[in-house]
Amino acid sequence: MRRMSDYQPLREERAFLQKKSKRVLPALVVAIGAIIGLASLTVYKFSYTGDKKDICTECGIYGPLKPAFTNSLDEIMYDSEYKRGVIDKLAGAIQIPTEIFDDTPKPSPDLAVWKNFQNLHIYLEEQFPLLYKTLDVENAGGYGLLYTWKGSNSSLKPLVLMAHQDVVPVDPNTVGSWTHPPFSGFYNDTEDLIYGRGTADIKDMVISHLEASEKLIKDGFKPKRTILISLGCDEEASGACATDLAKHIEKRYGRDSIYAILDEGGGVVERNGSFFAVPVTAEKGYLDAEITLFAPGGHSSVPPDHTSIGILSKLMASLENDTYQILVNETNPAFDTLKCFTKFGAIQDKNIEKHLIEGSIEKLEATLDYKPEFKYLFKTSQALDVISGGVKANALPESATVLVNNRIALHSSVNETLEHILLHVRDTANRFDLGIKVLSGRDATEDNSVSLKPDTVNGRIVIKLLDPLEPAPISPTIGSEVWNIIAGTTVSMYKEKAFGGKEANVYVTPALSTGNTDTKSYWNLTKKIYRYSGGLLIDGTNEHTVDEKNSGRSLISSVAFMYQYISNVDFYSTES
Repeated sequence: MRRMSDYQPLREERAFLQKKSKRVLPALVVAIGAIIGLASLTVYKFSYTGDKKDICTECGIYGPLKPAFTNSLDEIMYDSEYKRGVIDKLAGAIQIPTEIFDDTPKPSPDLAVWKNFQNLHIYLEEQFPLLYKTLDVENAGGYGLLYTWKGSNSSLKPLVLMAHQDVVPVDPNTVGSWTHPPFSGFYNDTEDLIYGRGTADIKDMVISHLEASEKLIKDGFKPKRTILISLGCDEEASGACATDLAKHIEKRYGRDSIYAILDEGGGVVERNGSFFAVPVTAEKGYLDAEITLFAPGGHSSVPPDHTSIGILSKLMASLENDTYQILVNETNPAFDTLKCFTKFGAIQDKNIEKHLIEGSIEKLEATLDYKPEFKYLFKTSQALDVISGGVKANALPESATVLVNNRIALHSSVNETLEHILLHVRDTANRFDLGIKVLSGRDATEDNSVSLKPDTVNGRIVIKLLDPLEPAPISPTIGSEVWNIIAGTTVSMYKEKAFGGKEANVYVTPALSTGNTDTKSYWNLTKKIYRYSGGLLIDGTNEHTVDEKNSGRSLISSVAFMYQYISNVDFYSTES
């Protein structure tokens, strides 16, 4: 194997220290007990010396990595007929409506919703014949797909490329609002825009993985390192398919057996003539809290001072009036993004720039806390999303329920989020003399709950914890071979004349995702997880809403990146 002699990162190594998080919420009794003795958070300080250049020393600056395998690279980036062919492949995939709902039944060939996945699988085999002839193709998790491109050296850990086949459903009431039908895959060549559900989330990445591999096979590329392409089938719902795929991979190769993982997430944005690549190296945690208040019923002509709905509304207001504390620290990859974007002009905010230059973390936190586009990168969010209660105008509501969605900051935890909720629940329960119970899991009942306060004649508050997930471990960057290959490949590609040209400034910085991807099921396999397509991102893709769209240039850039990245990993990697 060759060393990375063509690549010289321009900044010194530094360590990122992050305790490994656990995915699964501990047993409920343990979780409740842990609330009492939460460790205090470390406050990180930073300081600079009064000049914009000192916001970060050479942050984001990497040298280009010479492409190791260039056979069809020019065709991919510059041939208009080839580009149209790839666009047509994506359009065909869009025309197969692989919608997934929260209540979609488990996979079955007899259900119409899953027949669309069967049709997609047939379509993919038709479009990528060399790939299906060369790679082993398996089903896992129902309609999940696992492609195995066996390398010549079985001692090398496999590389995993991920995406998902499913898409968010289209609301039938909005179909008339679409510029083009949502499952048409219509391509406007004047605007270079492809319309349809899944063009940006994330069938474009499905196609780019398969197209890059198909092209490499056609060009005679034979990997030394095994390559796995893992395509989930319900990322927009439960993610159970990805869990099964990950278990399948772990059973075959073992724990910590994967070289690196790339999945959906960040890409490359163009700002003021420069290119900023943002591979996502961490994700926030997650917790849904379903809070139900039970109270005696009766005739509404003789109501109590406060009904269950009234009391619950006070609890809801109490929660909303107590937002989580913002915390900026050096370990959060969003802080790297903030510094890099500010230094090189992608973020033009004088207050943020001033506070970074002065090294005033308190003022920076105060400024960010008033900016919705930034604050939730550094704090836990809470959103009261669903509410229900009551059945009839003349009947007192015997129960009322609210669902509180929490996206947990990197510096926090599931238990700390639960403590925040319990603080307000306890206050409400004491104020109105109500009991408190806590339970975990969608199918859990009060029979296996933890009682924090006995029921009273006035009723009780029941908290059901759903889908708890700790913040993701932070993937390595500085000093990591995997990161360096991602960065060097990106810089090399975006200095091509198809994009910025040799004189273009290309910066690469780690980033944070406020949402979660299928990678949450893959933590056992490697610490090197990067949510990154390598493609050029455009504004206004409208993911999950009317007129979802993507550009042909974005699609082709993803194919070109994957074509280079797969071969560069094989050529430059020295890690087993």
